[in-house]
Amino acid sequence: MCRLKILMKQIGKYLREISIVVTGIAITLSASYWITQRAEKRDLSLYLNAIRLELEDNIKELDREAEYLEDWENYAIYLALQDKKTLNPDSIRTEAYPGLGYIETAVFQTSAFEMFKASGYMRLMDDKELLQSVWKAYLELEKCRLSIDFYFELKKAQCLKENQLKLEGKQVSIPLYDFFVTYINTGAMDECQKISNYLKGMVTRLKKYK
Repeated sequence: MCRLKILMKQIGKYLREISIVVTGIAITLSASYWITQRAEKRDLSLYLNAIRLELEDNIKELDREAEYLEDWENYAIYLALQDKKTLNPDSIRTEAYPGLGYIETAVFQTSAFEMFKASGYMRLMDDKELLQSVWKAYLELEKCRLSIDFYFELKKAQCLKENQLKLEGKQVSIPLYDFFVTYINTGAMDECQKISNYLKGMVTRLKKYK
């Protein structure tokens, strides 16, 4: 009987020790999981904030492009309302066609979004609708870039054509007249403004991750 009591005490002690070890492991794992979750949420916020700042830069670029395109559209309308035969180039104020020969490729920032895609942190977003909206924002930016590039390619082709005429000694009475009258509105300006407004809405939604 005495030996049985001793055995029971040893078993009880062993079970208590095992219980302490198991409890310690459980606490450690729980703490580790909590720390990992907290770190992941912090990193997710950092990625989304980087995207928000990137979108703000893209908004500035879109608004700048829209401003140029609006000036040229107004110039195109002005030319279309005139009689080309009686139109005197010297009488056209410079303000009527700012940046007349301006040609560039639209450049939008995408680095933050590319890093976010590669990080694997998209799986942590509970708001899947917001995630889809972020994807859409960058897809729309790419569509807008292609639209702007198309406009500039058309303009560049006309510039090259007129430069060739000048080299041949032929007079170009109104610079880029045919281009502007033909392409009064390619839709590029409207596209810039539409995407800019969409991105502004996205920036507002992403501010909650500050």
